[in-house]
Amino acid sequence: MSKEKGNTRDVGERFVNEIDQIEQHYLVGRQKEIQFFHEQLSEMRHRGSILNIYGTGGVGKSYLLDEFRRIAHEAQTRFLLLDSMDFPHNPQDFCLHLLRLLRYHISKDEQTDKLNRLLALCQEAIQQEAESGGVILALDTFEELGEFEYWFREEFMAQLHSKVLVIISGRYPIQGAWLSSPAWRQLICHMPIGDLDYYSVKEYLNRSGFNVEDDIQQIWNKTKGHPLTLSLLVSTTQLHAMQPMAIEEDNGVFAQVVHTWLKELPDPQLRELVETAAVLRHFNQELLTCAMGRPISTEQFLKLVGLSFVRRVDRGWLLHDLMRDAITHELQVRAPEQYSGIRKRCNLYYYELIKESVHKKSVAWETAEWFYYIGDPAILAFFYQNSGTHRWESLNSVNWSEAERYIENRRSSAKEARITYTNPETLERYEYVISMEENLYTLKHIHLQELYELDLSIVKLLRDRQGGLSGLSVIIPINVHTLDYLLTQPLSSAYFTDLSEQRLKELKVPRETNAGYFVKTIDVPDFADQSLRAAAGLTFITHIISAGFLVAAPPANPFFGEIHLGLGCQIAKHAVHYDYDGITPTPYYVIDTRGNKLQSYLNKMLTGLDMLDERRDAQEELSSLTPREMEVVELIIQGLTNMEIACKLYLSEVTVKKHLSNIFRKLNIKNRSQLAFLMGKCQA
Repeated sequence: MSKEKGNTRDVGERFVNEIDQIEQHYLVGRQKEIQFFHEQLSEMRHRGSILNIYGTGGVGKSYLLDEFRRIAHEAQTRFLLLDSMDFPHNPQDFCLHLLRLLRYHISKDEQTDKLNRLLALCQEAIQQEAESGGVILALDTFEELGEFEYWFREEFMAQLHSKVLVIISGRYPIQGAWLSSPAWRQLICHMPIGDLDYYSVKEYLNRSGFNVEDDIQQIWNKTKGHPLTLSLLVSTTQLHAMQPMAIEEDNGVFAQVVHTWLKELPDPQLRELVETAAVLRHFNQELLTCAMGRPISTEQFLKLVGLSFVRRVDRGWLLHDLMRDAITHELQVRAPEQYSGIRKRCNLYYYELIKESVHKKSVAWETAEWFYYIGDPAILAFFYQNSGTHRWESLNSVNWSEAERYIENRRSSAKEARITYTNPETLERYEYVISMEENLYTLKHIHLQELYELDLSIVKLLRDRQGGLSGLSVIIPINVHTLDYLLTQPLSSAYFTDLSEQRLKELKVPRETNAGYFVKTIDVPDFADQSLRAAAGLTFITHIISAGFLVAAPPANPFFGEIHLGLGCQIAKHAVHYDYDGITPTPYYVIDTRGNKLQSYLNKMLTGLDMLDERRDAQEELSSLTPREMEVVELIIQGLTNMEIACKLYLSEVTVKKHLSNIFRKLNIKNRSQLAFLMGKCQA
């Protein structure tokens, strides 16, 4: 009998070891975290600390904890993993659970001991382990502890042996008293866990048997480097022997990931906020209020931005790409009018913002946001499918050698690019091919020294998330200082020499100001790469209105031509150039939004969307209200109660109610939400 038990144990151990080896084989992209843990492990015998691991659902926190457990085992250090889902959240059950993990034999009497006794037993058992070989105490799913967190910190942690390394893992960084207390704060090491980069995804896919570069690129674009999605997509592909393209139409994998995230949303109102935020590219409280057509309280907004799949960016907040894509797809099918209404309100919001701000400040950011809500399917597919992590920097003496190497590498490794696109409305499929020769046209006639001497701001370099150079732009300001260059150099001379003396005179503004910009090139190695294409496209889009006058001369390829026309460019009527191959007539694309031409351009881009008509209709409805009724409406939109409105306007509450009844009757609406929606259409 004992022999059978021994054999069973051996088989079990071999099985566990084999699982560990397989999991280690597929662990990629966490080298820095693993190296940090090794360092913590070596220091653990001298002092204790708290390692706080946090990140969105499915990002691989538990997988990383398993790797830490294996490393600790090799170092003969005891690793105790407690998932908060495995025990009731009260001190007594926590102590009993921990004692079982420590293999402490608990008698029936001890199980009913008072809490102080159980806590002392836990601390004694941990101390023995710590002194003999070290202890790591890891708590997973920490955000579920609730009120029990206070006792864990103030009672259990406060009495813990000083050489114990504590790992706290959850969706959020630990906050509150952990950070407000200098004593706790100095013990905490933060370890945020993010999505995998392209090279880590490629390594994972190679280990999973995917070696075709196009398949790898497609899976990378679809999963955005999210580990759980990547794992599910690979397993589904292998199970059904499907190509990645076939998976694109199967949202089962992505629905499963979204379900994992939506566990954070027990509140229906919060779920509605998430649905609306998913339709937005970036959001803040003001835009979200506009999108929903009703006021959003600060408390509601803070709950939203506190979710693990929401992150802060320069101009607001955004949802994780996968979350946004999956919820948007579901909302379009389930509630198409609601989805359309959100986009229209946001479109008009930025329309008005651009009109009001264009003469006061740069509207580069607002322009990029506005094009997202215009909703041209091709523009969205080409430039807005990835939130991106690229950044631009000016050419300077420090990065000069890198820029030269980038150009050399581009010229030696140019390849054909194939860009595919399916129109979601017509289901027509398009394929664009940029030949190897055309791929190099964007670097033809680019001389760094000459451009740098002309103006230090002209050449910009694009860096990827890893810090490598992955693109280059040459956008020349048009002014009295640069005009001679533009009149005489390839790519620009044919256009500018064709202008009348009067037009040229208008462009001879002082060097400190610009009459517009000439886009000589926006170059990336591979326009088939979604993130690179987005970085290039959005760079052009941000100049469209801010420039006032924009001229571009891209290669004569259907892809570049259709994109420029889709962005509202006009083809110059009398000027073409032959500067790429000496044979092909290549057009110039122009956008002129100076003065009163801006309104024409904005209206042209909204043609066919019926949004301006909706806005005029809403304004006509509101024109029937008296000035006093409009005052009441404005205060209602701000979220004030009837009593607060009465105090604000020095009226009785009864009078406010009468005004409200008249407003609802005149506008043919029934409640405050409908009023907010109507105001949203009018004021967006």
